[in-house]
Amino acid sequence: MRTQVHPSCTDAATSVGAVTTYSDIRCTLHSARHCSALDDQKQRPHLSVKCRENVQRVAKDGYLFVTWANHHYMDFAMSWIQHLRSQNLTNFLVGAMDEEILMVLAKRRIPTFSMQSGLTTGDFGWGSPTFAKMGRKKISLIATFLKLDVQVIISDVDVMWLRDPVPFFKRYPDADVLTSADHLLSTVGSREELEKYPEAGSAFNIGIMLFRKKSLTFVEEWIRVIESDDKIWDQNAFNDLARKGQQIMPDDPKHYFKGDDGKLLMGVLPLAYFASGHVYFTQKMHETMGIQPYAVHATFQFSGTPGKRNRFREAGLWLERPEYIKPKGGFIAYESHIPQHLMDTGGPRTNQMDINNTVGHFDLVNYQLKELRNAFALATILNRTLILPPFWCGLDRWWAPHAGTIPGSEFKLPFICPADHVLDLENGLGRVWDEAEHGPQMDFREYTFSNHTDFPVDFKNSAINIIVCQKGKGYCPDADAPGTVDVNKVFLQENLMSEQIKMVLSSVSHAALLKFNTMKGAFGNFTNEADYTKFFRRMNHLGSVWCCIDAHPGHIHYDFWWDVPHTDKFGRKWQKWEPKPGP
Repeated sequence: MRTQVHPSCTDAATSVGAVTTYSDIRCTLHSARHCSALDDQKQRPHLSVKCRENVQRVAKDGYLFVTWANHHYMDFAMSWIQHLRSQNLTNFLVGAMDEEILMVLAKRRIPTFSMQSGLTTGDFGWGSPTFAKMGRKKISLIATFLKLDVQVIISDVDVMWLRDPVPFFKRYPDADVLTSADHLLSTVGSREELEKYPEAGSAFNIGIMLFRKKSLTFVEEWIRVIESDDKIWDQNAFNDLARKGQQIMPDDPKHYFKGDDGKLLMGVLPLAYFASGHVYFTQKMHETMGIQPYAVHATFQFSGTPGKRNRFREAGLWLERPEYIKPKGGFIAYESHIPQHLMDTGGPRTNQMDINNTVGHFDLVNYQLKELRNAFALATILNRTLILPPFWCGLDRWWAPHAGTIPGSEFKLPFICPADHVLDLENGLGRVWDEAEHGPQMDFREYTFSNHTDFPVDFKNSAINIIVCQKGKGYCPDADAPGTVDVNKVFLQENLMSEQIKMVLSSVSHAALLKFNTMKGAFGNFTNEADYTKFFRRMNHLGSVWCCIDAHPGHIHYDFWWDVPHTDKFGRKWQKWEPKPGP
């Protein structure tokens, strides 16, 4: 199939049911692109009737979902699409920012159009110049589709739609713009209403928004502002313009307010239903309230694109590839046994933004890091993929000082925290390290992986339980031969060296899943000192940081080797580890 966009909008439009075919879409949006100031010459010729008709055919009841992606974000785009399709929603378009993703979307007959962005085919990198340029493309799309007389539901590709929001939007027909926000405490509880404003006055987040035709002049001014200075962030510009001359309407039953010098009727989407990453993944407000959100946006996370992907996986919202479900070598999992006293004392100690407040949190997390270190060692020597356990954190994580939870949020501590709170999924586990220096690559799966609907039933049914035992206490055979399989379990003497472990477990090397009953004593050390040295180097890079106490610097690095004398990745020598800010 050709990947070049058709040069005109005169092709015959064809449709299959309610879904416009790619041939129709590519002709439609190519012409629309040149009609909407997205071309290099910034010309603005008249939008053709044909373009308007074709786009409106894709829309349903006048509403159109729009996102965009380059090839690097192909898996995000497919998950975004899958969530819409699972609700029988076909009124969407995906902007293709490079030829690679355009070709893939076209072959899969997904409604798409070429944006010919000229940007990277890799990661946009949050906050980078490329990220800013991508944002300008996004805002131009809003103007394009408003000119084609549709109501634009714009969302970043790291938003997953869990319900059809159109019935909700129809309840607010007078609104010109509805926007999500980074507010963390609902002002309307579990009710499906717009948030009260300005009570929910935190930054508007432009990752989920609805625009209607009257907002076009505002959007064009937004474009003008961000194109006038490439250092202006599109979201900041939106907040400034929307709040300029705002008029609060405290008695309005629908919680509207007037923005843009009173010219637009606006509203803040209910944060429990159009959820930020913190509201959904950290607070789990939807579970507390017993509600089903419309959408979730992977914000408030700390490991770049891999962190977003893992957040969705932990929540069971990700469209997986077959090889992710069944990797070579099988899996290893374990039961984490956290002492109750660490849970009881894991929260804030002083309720102040000082170092003493973090002691219980690090005691709690460090115990789990030691377990995890043994698990990664076992996964390495057995050439298996590790299924992570749930992590318990005593303190939340943010980008600024706090005393346990982000100001404005409310939830119980300790809590099951996303993996990116503790592990560096981007530059640690997600990085390809030189194996000659750092040993074999290590793969992992999220803690909810075995609950995945596609997780093979035979994996669970054929799992072998590895019972770590103490010599001289009950049945605990010597490590001088392959272990005997008793029904579905094998006993493994504690604190064995790597080659001994491999020998004992060679009798169950065929098993798809090995489940250890504990990590305490499950791994002694590497038989070969060189293997230990490589593993030490790799593990030194896997911990992330906790942030922050009220100091400069205020962040504290997690350390997988906290319990032994060592030199960390910054060259700091430790005899006894303790929470220490920096570097």
